[in-house]
Amino acid sequence: MGQKTLMIVGLGDLGGHVLEFLAREKNIPRIVTADVNKDLGYRKTNSAIMGAAQMGYFPDIEFVQLDLFNVDKTAKLLEEIKPTVIYNSVTLQSWWVITQLPQHAYKAIDEARFAPWYPMHFFPAHKLMQAVKKSGIKTHVVNAAFPDLVNPALHKIGLGPTVGIGNIDNVVACLRLVASRMFGVPLRGVTLYMVCPHYFSYYASRYGNDGGSRYYLKILIDDKDMTPKIDRKAFLSNLTTLGTRPPGPGAHPVVASSACKIIRGILFDTKELGHAPGPIGLPGGYPVRLSATGVEVFLPEGLSLEEAIKINNEGQVLEGVESIKDDGTILLTDEAAGIFKKLLDFDCKQYTVDNCESKCKELDEKFKKWAAQFK
Repeated sequence: MGQKTLMIVGLGDLGGHVLEFLAREKNIPRIVTADVNKDLGYRKTNSAIMGAAQMGYFPDIEFVQLDLFNVDKTAKLLEEIKPTVIYNSVTLQSWWVITQLPQHAYKAIDEARFAPWYPMHFFPAHKLMQAVKKSGIKTHVVNAAFPDLVNPALHKIGLGPTVGIGNIDNVVACLRLVASRMFGVPLRGVTLYMVCPHYFSYYASRYGNDGGSRYYLKILIDDKDMTPKIDRKAFLSNLTTLGTRPPGPGAHPVVASSACKIIRGILFDTKELGHAPGPIGLPGGYPVRLSATGVEVFLPEGLSLEEAIKINNEGQVLEGVESIKDDGTILLTDEAAGIFKKLLDFDCKQYTVDNCESKCKELDEKFKKWAAQFK
């Protein structure tokens, strides 16, 4: 068996954190970083190498310039590198951009939730998965770009990534901390099993309630089931006090830690349990077991996969998703589409695989025009 290789595609704020963390991981295999911006990519790669060396780690890391939208060249590069795991952190608009708007503008556009931004995350991931298929390599793709919805849509057309990162894993990290402080026990003694959509993880961490979304939660303290003793409303409300964390990009160290855990689990065949969105093409988030073969959904006794999927599909509607068609088309709810139509004069009722590129360009132009009035 040849040398294992991790490829990190996209060295923005989140991708940069993932690189810095993994550069300091003991026994991390070869890392190849890639970004369309040569100067930025080279500088960030050098930063990780130098920072790791300062702490006594000397990882094998190299940078390559990559235009993800050139499928043929990307496929050729993948064929040469043969990465064991590819971590994709590319998006055409980061989730936190709207949080930088004045509060009234942010609240107005955030009412549409996350689904209308879908093409900005789908389009780069689609190009990457096309290149993976064209290259013929066997690899695992860990996708950070809205995996709750992008992964199942790509799976519908035979291009599904292995798993996503963050989202459910982020809120589980917060809830574990809350449980630790509420029960007065060490964090290591708290185990959670959760099923929830992106909507819940986004809403609960900001507002301290479920926002009308269903979710599954089981809390173990030193292997003892404490779920019946939890007042759900009080427990979630503590997310905004006991479990609060920095907003916007300030949350990225936690998100990057989720990515690192999932990447390590696959690279090192840890068999550990965790949580992840979009595993094997499923919508929303689930408990999973990580291994060299990828991920498997690992549900606690008494919860069926059918029920877990139902919980997530119901949550997708609150996110603004009416349905995902078999051809990968995303239908948005009238409410979500109506908000973007009113604010941006942008029609987003239906996103197809073929129209996502043009929709990305139109949405980028109209959002920037709308946002400019608040500067």
